[in-house]
Amino acid sequence: MKTQPSLFIPFKTKRAFEEISDQIRALIYSGIFKPGDKLPPERELASQFKSGRMVVREALRTLEHSGLIYIKQGSLGGTFIKSADTKVITRSISDMITIGNVSLQELTEARLGIEMVILESAITRINNDDLGLLAKNIDFSEEQILKGKRPLDDHLNFHLLLAKSSKNTLFEMIIESIMTVTKSFLLTVKPDAKYLNRVLNYHKEIYKALKEKKLNIAKEKMGEHLLDANKKLSELKNFKNEYKNIRFTRTQ
Repeated sequence: MKTQPSLFIPFKTKRAFEEISDQIRALIYSGIFKPGDKLPPERELASQFKSGRMVVREALRTLEHSGLIYIKQGSLGGTFIKSADTKVITRSISDMITIGNVSLQELTEARLGIEMVILESAITRINNDDLGLLAKNIDFSEEQILKGKRPLDDHLNFHLLLAKSSKNTLFEMIIESIMTVTKSFLLTVKPDAKYLNRVLNYHKEIYKALKEKKLNIAKEKMGEHLLDANKKLSELKNFKNEYKNIRFTRTQ
């Protein structure tokens, strides 16, 4: 009888420092270790884990890079549990998106999905303070355009403010990551004033719909806005590439 090939691949035992960091990470996630708590000294940790101090040190270094702990030197020093650092998580998501060589189309699809969900949450949670910040953002963006400037950061911040108005920290982190990648695309092109005003008008319409609690209109305008941005970026990037090819050909 012929033996069928196995569906499974034999696993390898984790390295000791990974086992240690995983256990400490689990204790942090479960709430047993809280922000500000001090971990036992390296010597004691090594004794409890029955491992060498170098292994413990490597585990702590891993956790420090993850933003879960911080190490303080001096007589009052030690290893402490860190408060949640959203910037570390945001940076990790941004790095994963960037390293993955995300296309403009993929970026647009991701934005369409997440920003629609954000609007659904924001429509019931947005308050007067949130609306005030959005209004200030729109006014400042308009002033910049009138001065002949490109309000790139302000246009991106409009979406960050929307995410904050959803009162969902994870939405904020995801949008901040997506905006970081979006900015890298936008920095490669130079849209004209006409397009910048079109973005501004979309933001005004989304703001008005949120203020009036009209979710369908807000989602409709957001969809139009993001698809329009995708189209404009594609046109500008294609023109830029064609111009480069023409110049390259002429110099041959």
